[in-house]
Amino acid sequence: YEKGDDVVVQEVVEDKGRFVDIPDRFLSEATCKFYGVRCIVRGGGIAQHIYPYHDSTGNVVAQKVRTVEGKTFHWRGPSTTATLFGQNLFPAKGKFITICEGEIDAMSVWQMSGGKSPVVSVKGGAESALKEIKANYQYLDSFDNIVICFDGDAAGTKAAKKVAEVLPPKKVKVVKMPKDLKDANEFLKAGKSAEFNNLWWKAEEYRPDDIVNYS
Repeated sequence: YEKGDDVVVQEVVEDKGRFVDIPDRFLSEATCKFYGVRCIVRGGGIAQHIYPYHDSTGNVVAQKVRTVEGKTFHWRGPSTTATLFGQNLFPAKGKFITICEGEIDAMSVWQMSGGKSPVVSVKGGAESALKEIKANYQYLDSFDNIVICFDGDAAGTKAAKKVAEVLPPKKVKVVKMPKDLKDANEFLKAGKSAEFNNLWWKAEEYRPDDIVNYS
C-alpha cells in the first residue's frame, strides 16, 4: 500500500464448531451435545472434532482437537489439570461408571446404553491411562462398580490390566472385546448395541494372575 492509504485489518476468528451428527461414527447430535463435543464442518464434511476437557471445578481448561483426515490430534490449552473426559457431567457416587480408552468410545457406550450410567474416558489413550486413573482415583472410588472398557488390541488389554490393578478390589470389572469388534464404537457402527450392552453386563470381576479361585 502507499503511504496514506486506508488499511483494513480483518480479525481472524477461530472456528469454535457446532453440534452435529458424526455420521461415520454413528454418533447422534444429541450425544455430541451432551458431551459438549463440537465439530468443524468444511465443504459439506466434518473436518475436526473438538473435545472439551474440564478441571475438578467444572471449568473448561483445554480442548483436544481431532483432525479427521490423517487422524491426528492436537491440544488447545494446557491439559495438565484436566480430569477424565466427561467427568464434569457425572457427580461422584453412584452404582456404575464405565472407563473407556477414548472419547469416541465413551460417547458410543453412553449412546448404546441410552445414557443410563456415567461413561468417561482417559485423555491420552492406553499409554497414559494408568497415570490418569491414579490422578482421579478418589472420584472413581466413589462408585460401587467400575467397568473398564478399553480396546481389545494388545495395547488396550495391557492398559486395562494395569488400571484394574490399582483400583479397589471387587469393584472392578473388565469388558472383554471379541476379535471381530475391537472397541465400543465398532459395535455401534455395526448396529450391535444390544450385543454390546449384553457384553457390558457380563463384564467379569478382575482377578490378578496370581490369585486362583479356590473352587
